[in-house]
Amino acid sequence: MKRETFRTIGAITGLVAGLVVMYLLGMGGLVPAAVFGAGGCVLGGISGEQIHDRSGS
Repeated sequence: MKRETFRTIGAITGLVAGLVVMYLLGMGGLVPAAVFGAGGCVLGGISGEQIHDRSGS
């Protein structure tokens, strides 16, 4: 798979993980969702790229 595919999968996974963490912390609303969602997307995308680079694909 291409690096962009890993980045996309990581970003989507990070978005879901960020929203789950937000709800587990008892937060709700538009602003926390934006912060946790954006943070999760960025971290997930970076993680996806790192996994791609390590696997040597």
